[in-house]
Amino acid sequence: MMRSIAVRLAVTFALVAAAVFALSGFALYRALATTLERQQEADLRGKLEVAARLVSEVRSVERWDELRNTLTTITTTDGNTRFWIACENTALNYGFSIPDIGHPAFGKSVKLLTVKDSAYPLKTLGDTLKPLPDYPEIYLLVGISTEPEAKTLHAFVIALTAISVCGIACVAMLGYWVSRFGLRPLARLCAGARDLNARNLSQRLATPGVAELAPLAASFNGALDRLETAYAQLEGFNADVAHELRTPIGNLIGATQVALTRERSRCELEETLQSNLEELERLRAIVNDMLFLARADRGETADGLAQASLAAEVHKTIEFLEPLIEEKSLAVDTLGDAVASVDRALFRRAMSNLLHNAIQHSPPGSRLQVALREQENGIEVAVSNPGASIPGEHLTRLFDRFYRADPSRAYSQDSHGLGLAIVKAIAKMHGGTVFARSGGGINTIGLTLEGAPA
Repeated sequence: MMRSIAVRLAVTFALVAAAVFALSGFALYRALATTLERQQEADLRGKLEVAARLVSEVRSVERWDELRNTLTTITTTDGNTRFWIACENTALNYGFSIPDIGHPAFGKSVKLLTVKDSAYPLKTLGDTLKPLPDYPEIYLLVGISTEPEAKTLHAFVIALTAISVCGIACVAMLGYWVSRFGLRPLARLCAGARDLNARNLSQRLATPGVAELAPLAASFNGALDRLETAYAQLEGFNADVAHELRTPIGNLIGATQVALTRERSRCELEETLQSNLEELERLRAIVNDMLFLARADRGETADGLAQASLAAEVHKTIEFLEPLIEEKSLAVDTLGDAVASVDRALFRRAMSNLLHNAIQHSPPGSRLQVALREQENGIEVAVSNPGASIPGEHLTRLFDRFYRADPSRAYSQDSHGLGLAIVKAIAKMHGGTVFARSGGGINTIGLTLEGAPA
């Protein structure tokens, strides 16, 4: 099930708001509780001072009843304020539900006292007085109920909870609206992406005026650029494949049709079959090369790596191509040597393609050169031959499949335009690269390989 980003952001805002409201509410609750507690203790101390002054003004036992009446008068009818007097002479005692004088509530600090006729405990504060010289000391205790404080805090919690719930709901709704509004540029990007199609590969996404989305649009447009380039290359590649296969297939069909127009002698049929076999061998070579390139494109790496002298491998390749070299009266010089970890069969195939390319494009009687040089980025294997300079626009495409710098050589028995593409694939399988240089009547094409470990 797909979740909406706006909904997820709204829920996130609501959770954040809930956390903020909870922390704020807890802080406000503690502040209010502390303030009420201080006010209640101040009120308690004030009532104790008043009661102590009334007691100190009594100088005789005869006026003790007047004191009781006065305390009864200032005692609230709801029981929220209460007074107690405790003395060893019980005749001086006063109060309702008077606890024992040894009760923990009797002391000079604020304490809580639970009484039977009240659902809320009382905060009490007492003091020791001696108003009558001929009588023992008395202990005056004042208590006020915590009910108003508890009810105030309870009402505050209810109000704060209601406000928090409403606030969280408002934050969630506003967050959803803000998220939808903020995601409009992304929605426009999605709409632009939906409009893309294969019929208009040049179309690009408009760069949004949002800093966070601009890199996304630029990356997507970059991917479209690469896709358009790859699509164009694929179309050209398909056309090249069709062209390369059409020629030998056309030759096969033509030769066969001619042979079938009338009766042929055995010698003529053998010539036709031989010609067809050459075309079939060419088709097989193209198919095999295409399969090899397809495996390389899928990331296949070279197997059977072993340390080898590259100069020795080059000499073996030169010996294999000796008939072609002698046919054009060419000479090949090998300069330098290097040791690298290579698949010998693949390296020879790459060298064969490079040398074959140089032989094809060299004038008769010229001298070729194979240079092996160790460099910082690896070992460079360069094959140079004299010939017409290659324009710069062709140098970068020499390793493309079926690409030929000279269109007039689009078809030949000796090459079908995959030789240098295979060189590039072999270099890639060894973790290397390819290069092509042209200048001063010398063309140099080659590849780089990783050097042997020290």
